[in-house]
Amino acid sequence: AFVRSGLDQGGVSFRLGDAARGRAIYDQAGCGTCHRIGGDGPRLAPDLSDIGAIRRPGQIVTSLTNPGKATMPINRMVTIVTRDGRTIHGRRFNEDTFGVQLIDTQEKIRSIDKADIARYDIGMTSGMPSFTGQLDDNGLADLLAYLVSLKGQ
Repeated sequence: AFVRSGLDQGGVSFRLGDAARGRAIYDQAGCGTCHRIGGDGPRLAPDLSDIGAIRRPGQIVTSLTNPGKATMPINRMVTIVTRDGRTIHGRRFNEDTFGVQLIDTQEKIRSIDKADIARYDIGMTSGMPSFTGQLDDNGLADLLAYLVSLKGQ
């Protein structure tokens, strides 16, 4: 059971390249316009500071090549219309029985009571672009190596 718990039966194959080249690809591709690493960058998309510690390499490859399939439900974009008519768009980062917390498109943290919500739409697609066809196998391996190296503090 211990050995099987670390294996991803539905996983994808991957190859790790050069992390330094991967960092350059991260910068050139503009990933830092949405993602944050080590306190630098916006909060529009999930923080990647510890992505190498919390996600397996195969999961990261899926995020890079098929983002809609890999987006965690809590990170999906939402549109909320409140009972008083305000429309709020943002990335959900916490939700419980009574409220939802999100980061809106201006990077402001919003906490909304569910009793105040008239309509609540959860996006089923990812705002992240796919790197399929954008990077060759070596570029993808380099970017993966960089992301896997991010283990946080």
